Amino acid sequence: MNKIAPPLARAAASAALALASLGVHAAPVQTVVQSTDYGLLNLPYTQGFSLSLAPAASDDTFLSDCGFSIGGGGSFSSAVVTFDLGSAFQLSNLTVTLLEGDAWSGPVPSALTTAQITDRDSRIVATGTGSSMNKVIDQMTLGPGSYFVEVSGNVTGANGGSFGGLLNVAAVPEPAGVVLAAAGLGLLAFARRRAAR
Repeated sequence: MNKIAPPLARAAASAALALASLGVHAAPVQTVVQSTDYGLLNLPYTQGFSLSLAPAASDDTFLSDCGFSIGGGGSFSSAVVTFDLGSAFQLSNLTVTLLEGDAWSGPVPSALTTAQITDRDSRIVATGTGSSMNKVIDQMTLGPGSYFVEVSGNVTGANGGSFGGLLNVAAVPEPAGVVLAAAGLGLLAFARRRAAR
């Protein structure tokens, strides 16, 4: 038995060294590289933003947050959000996602933990659609609260990459306001007909 153990131990050690010499590939990292919060919006609101990115490991993912809040007062009950990723250069796997809650408020850049990624996934409201390089979040109605648009992807250019986008938020009138507006238009039309006679 003593004669068998040393050769097995040597074989195991050799295998371990061989694996170590191949190198250990680190798991992909999701890193927040930019976070902007536009605060409580006065609607309607339009904001353009862009980001230039440094080269990164091909499997690492960048995240860029664009936060905003919608108030509960005024003459509207909710808001409609449209986000158009108008341009992208030297990026791949591009996604645009609308999430409920606050945009990233920690240091930038900052690699997210598994728990933080899971938390983000639980707050997704909508995901953008479109071509591989142009993504749009279609119009949707949002109630009062905090939201953020997350742009993510991988940098493929040897010198980095970039993107640009446009955020539009418009108020949806209270139903009573719509009815009153329609009634007012009806009265105007009736008054014109009477005046024309």
